Amino acid sequence: MTKLKVLILSDGVPGHVNQARGLVHWLSKRYELVCSEQAVSLRARPAARVLLPYALKVRGIGANVGKAFYRTHGLDGTPPDLIISAGGNTSFLNIALARKWSVPNVFLGSSRRLHSDDFAAHLTLEPTGEPHNIVMDLVPTGTNLSEQSREGCVLRASLQLQAQQPLYSLIVGGDGSGFIYEEATWRQLGELVADLSGRDDCRWLVTTSRRTGNTGEQLLRKALPQSVLADSVWWGNEPKKVMSSYLGAADAVFVTGDSMMMVNEAIASQKPTVVLEPDNAKPSERHRQALLRFQEAGYCNLHQLGSCVPRLPSNTNKDDRAGDRVLSQLEKLIPSLQRFR
Repeated sequence: MTKLKVLILSDGVPGHVNQARGLVHWLSKRYELVCSEQAVSLRARPAARVLLPYALKVRGIGANVGKAFYRTHGLDGTPPDLIISAGGNTSFLNIALARKWSVPNVFLGSSRRLHSDDFAAHLTLEPTGEPHNIVMDLVPTGTNLSEQSREGCVLRASLQLQAQQPLYSLIVGGDGSGFIYEEATWRQLGELVADLSGRDDCRWLVTTSRRTGNTGEQLLRKALPQSVLADSVWWGNEPKKVMSSYLGAADAVFVTGDSMMMVNEAIASQKPTVVLEPDNAKPSERHRQALLRFQEAGYCNLHQLGSCVPRLPSNTNKDDRAGDRVLSQLEKLIPSLQRFR
């Protein structure tokens, strides 16, 4: 069987490239494929972001855009069957290469003054109102549930935790996306952990992230009851990638709502998920509506810090259905995909 050759354009931002990899993971459930990644960087970003949308309106423009505005290596080989990228800095090259090679292209995220019909398919969490737009229920994450479960079992064993011991994960972000973490916020996080530990007799896996910051970590350390921590990672002190093992080991997941990627990874774990918000959070309307849609679809519960202790939602994750829905719509926009089944 001929395999679908997929090219991912990566701008090096984990939240972007992980979305592209996640879509490839969804594709791999339906098609035989081989995937390669190409790191790209946009030169003179402020000027490029203004000029390229206008330049790309000229349909004859293709490879010259890449040569003029991007640093690339290894893009002169055999053309792929499909181009995928996420993040605005890759969008222009995505279009240019699709035109050069006459292959379909998929883009995830805001299109930066471009249009959905510049892509064979444009994947977003909110509708653009354009014909080539596919609205996703969830951002693809590439979660391998079997591997995640295995990592979780290994972690539980290494921590000498009994299988019946309730174990919750707390995934912590920081300032951004309209979320501001003050001293009171960190104290409320600590109180939430203490209250749930008392109610559910659970222990905790806690990890901060790049955006938490040293001050936030110090305040959170002070606020958390140390006796209930089964394991912890403090990113500013000793960064360690534990998201997969923490999600695999947990019976429930609590994640701060500032990072859409962290929220989606928590939901994709198929564990009961609670998204935490400071009471002073002022996310963009786009961010707010995405979180509300997740809750309305039964993927998670939203919880404002400082309010009464939340009940855990039922495990109603529908990640596989979300992926199948996107793939079915992709086949309608890109009929050639069907020959790789």
